[in-house]
Amino acid sequence: MVDVECSVEINTDPETVFSLVTDIPRKARLDHNATVLDVVQETEGPLAIGTTFHYRLVIEGRIADYRSRCTAFNPGKLIETVSDSDPPFTVRVTVTPLSNGARLTQKESFTVPRIHIPLPTADGWRGRLLRLLFGNRDAIQQDPSASRDEEARMEAKLTQRLEKWLDAIKQELEAQQSGLKA
Repeated sequence: MVDVECSVEINTDPETVFSLVTDIPRKARLDHNATVLDVVQETEGPLAIGTTFHYRLVIEGRIADYRSRCTAFNPGKLIETVSDSDPPFTVRVTVTPLSNGARLTQKESFTVPRIHIPLPTADGWRGRLLRLLFGNRDAIQQDPSASRDEEARMEAKLTQRLEKWLDAIKQELEAQQSGLKA
């Protein structure tokens, strides 16, 4: 499991912040790490537990096509979604009021499959068989520390991306707030 969590303080009211994070297509377009091809709410009615969204994005040159379903919703405070992607992931977004605005926190949890095969070697006929069964040699990890190293790299990369995304949301909302005051 890889978990990343980032927060940002935004100089605008919590209701405005929550309005943006529950406008799923708009929020997706603010993610500079992905190109949005399409984000569509598939279920009728207002956002609630059970609402599903279909995403079609380009991330690192690859098309990501998946659905997410709202699994927790507390108006003005919390939205949580779970994807049907491979690997699956959960996104939990909370908005907390502050004296000068709101704190936006997003936690993303990714299920990372691990295969540990206690073989003395993955070469020769065993290696060919394992590659045939599991698709590639990268999925075969005899050393559990290799998985932890990969998870640490994934966590660092995801944290950096999430920080940039939350910063883009902050900039969008604070620019909007400045425009309203002018």
